[in-house]
Amino acid sequence: MLKVEKPFVGEFRELLEAFVEHKRTLGYKYDTTRENLQRFSIFTLNYSIENKALSKQLVTDWTSKRKNESTRHWAHRSSDLRQFTVYLQNLGYDVFIPPKCHKASRGEYIPYIFTHEEIEHFLQVVDSILPHPLSNKHASYPLLFRLLYCCGLRISEALQLKISDVDFDKGALFIRESKFGKDRIVPMSAPLADMFVRYHALFNRSNAPEDYYFRNKNGTHLTRDRVYDVYRGLLWKAGISHGGKGKGPRLHDLRHVFCVHTLAKQVKDGFDLYVALPILSVYVGHRSVKATQRYVRLTAEAYPELIEKVSCNCAYVFPEVTKDETD
Repeated sequence: MLKVEKPFVGEFRELLEAFVEHKRTLGYKYDTTRENLQRFSIFTLNYSIENKALSKQLVTDWTSKRKNESTRHWAHRSSDLRQFTVYLQNLGYDVFIPPKCHKASRGEYIPYIFTHEEIEHFLQVVDSILPHPLSNKHASYPLLFRLLYCCGLRISEALQLKISDVDFDKGALFIRESKFGKDRIVPMSAPLADMFVRYHALFNRSNAPEDYYFRNKNGTHLTRDRVYDVYRGLLWKAGISHGGKGKGPRLHDLRHVFCVHTLAKQVKDGFDLYVALPILSVYVGHRSVKATQRYVRLTAEAYPELIEKVSCNCAYVFPEVTKDETD
């Protein structure tokens, strides 16, 4: 099932379409940026525009930080428009180019690392979801949250899985065009692979291979916002405190927990972290080992008794990370 993109509107619709197509031919996915620019095209309908000129007033109004908007989201939204204005200027149009804005440091957020006991209790609560005649949530969420924790997938990767991306015989998932445009194969544990087989037999056997794996009974696929709302409710039932917006635990923290718990087990088992980090980096789809190395410190912080082992193995191998590059 192909995602239907909302059309651009207004004076710049053809130019916006050409700009996105240009970026995609260069290898950029540009999905989120296109959504931002599509909303910008709607915003322009409130202004009188002549000769496709982008006035300072229009640009400033769009790029102004909104009430309760995170600095990071604002920076992305402003940067998206800035790239488009530079594109227009290169084509000879009269435009105002907004100044660069610095993105919020990702290091401001400290991931919430669940203990094994918290994860176990959280999954018990997930498994207690009652069946509903109009929903398959009692089966989809236990599988989905185990997938995030047991394989360290990004929530977007999990929700974009198609039925054809699941190899039921080999117990593996094919992750297509994830962040940074990477494809990768993710092996699953035997119990998790069995859950995929049982779920498929119950809910997906009659669906087409190109259909999303996690679907509602009405045929639509699960959304990130809906999963997050359910996640917050389950955390509350599990007695795990949420710090509020932007403070976690976030859905993405389950990915961090997978990496930390994996490294902690390898340290306890005496596994060589020189070898472990590159393997983990490939498994979770990082751009490089450098993006994975921060988990060494997170592991030591979550498991103080391992600090000595971690320090001896890794202290002088990798340079110090000055910002959070994990994703």
